[in-house]
Amino acid sequence: MKIKFTFCMLLIFVISSCKEQEKSGSQVENDRVGSESSLSLTNSEADLIVNKAIAFAGGLDAWKSKKSLSYTKLIQNYDSLGNLTREISQLHQYQLQPSFKAKMSWEDNGDAFVIINNGKRAWQLKNGEVLTSEEATNSAWNSSFGSHYVIGMPFKLKDPGTILTYEGVDTLSNGEVVHAIKATYEKGTGSSGGMHTWWYFFDKNTYELKANFLDSGNGYSITQYFGYDTIDTIKINKQRKSYRSNENRDLVVLGTVYSNTNIEFNVHFEDGYFN
Repeated sequence: MKIKFTFCMLLIFVISSCKEQEKSGSQVENDRVGSESSLSLTNSEADLIVNKAIAFAGGLDAWKSKKSLSYTKLIQNYDSLGNLTREISQLHQYQLQPSFKAKMSWEDNGDAFVIINNGKRAWQLKNGEVLTSEEATNSAWNSSFGSHYVIGMPFKLKDPGTILTYEGVDTLSNGEVVHAIKATYEKGTGSSGGMHTWWYFFDKNTYELKANFLDSGNGYSITQYFGYDTIDTIKINKQRKSYRSNENRDLVVLGTVYSNTNIEFNVHFEDGYFN
């Protein structure tokens, strides 16, 4: 299998799945990094590759020790001609332990937006007013959990309900040799279990995450990661580019570039900050 994308590609994350506004305790737990037992080494090739990728990214113990995370995400959208059409800067703040919570805030065309996710429900506010439409509620849920999923790679591949399959050694079109891992999710896992299929590509020698391909059920995307910052021993991606694709994994057009800066772990949040 030849992966048809160039080295200048990065990752897109498209969570367009059905969203459950209320989640059971077990489902909420599935959106977090799994328990100590679920993170142990296994004999399968896929798990061994992912464990090596996690070790390269800083290790499970280091990741699990982080209580919170804050960073700035610059989002740049492009049209089919490659013209920049929109640019916004978001502040992302997450409680990682003991349970997931999130707050995202930004300004767009003079309006102030906030997304709050308390781990069971999510809301989107515009200029201080809660948006009550189903679209806004779904967007709040998908955006907050989706962004956490992306920034937490490759650690999130150890979440309960994740099904990993090793598909062998592959070669990217720029000549990089990679391990290909297919990731599917059991039905009921998170808010999109059973709906999305991912392929992750790790450098054959270093196990650095290089790219992914997503079949969201509503379309396809290709993304490649560019560069990492090491923050408190954890490697966090600095930039990724997202391309629309087709089922043959052909590059169609650049959609979005994401850049992460001001990355900080173990930020203190006051009680009630995510209410």
